[in-house]
Amino acid sequence: MREIALGQWTYFAWHLPAVALCALFAAVALAAALSLCRDDLTARERRLRFALLGWPSVLASMLSVVIWPYLAAFASVRVAPDGSWELRNYLGVPVAYVPAAEARVLVGEDLGGLNLGSGRVRVQRADGAAESSVRISGAHFDALRSALGYPASAMHPAGGGLRTAPHRFDARGPRFDAALASR
Repeated sequence: MREIALGQWTYFAWHLPAVALCALFAAVALAAALSLCRDDLTARERRLRFALLGWPSVLASMLSVVIWPYLAAFASVRVAPDGSWELRNYLGVPVAYVPAAEARVLVGEDLGGLNLGSGRVRVQRADGAAESSVRISGAHFDALRSALGYPASAMHPAGGGLRTAPHRFDARGPRFDAALASR
């Protein structure tokens, strides 16, 4: 089994503290809510507990809006010996599993005119679902394409990005089938 990282590990610098703050705010809000239910409080104490419940809840929800997209985007591709892919976020948590026999299309989006931009990799699956990566540079996209065994000739310009024809992936790499590519 081999793992190909997309090279974006700088998320640890800001994302992990944001996750920790979100968890802290949620814990404070939960403690305030439990205190409201459990304790016999005066009106002033209840008002303080509601304030302690409200602001951390608002801050936790705002942070979760920022945090979630990075937890749901893949930052590495783990290729099993049979050719199946396990897409993992930057924390190493699996986001999606693509079996070797499933048809897929690899797409590099918004990479800039000469591959000098910063875009995303998208894996379009046979059922119509799409898995998106964290933002990567054109050079990292080329390194990923090469590490997965896609020749440069397999990439075709489409919609401002680069994409492969529909294909399956096995232990030797991508397998383009004429009948599959005609779809």
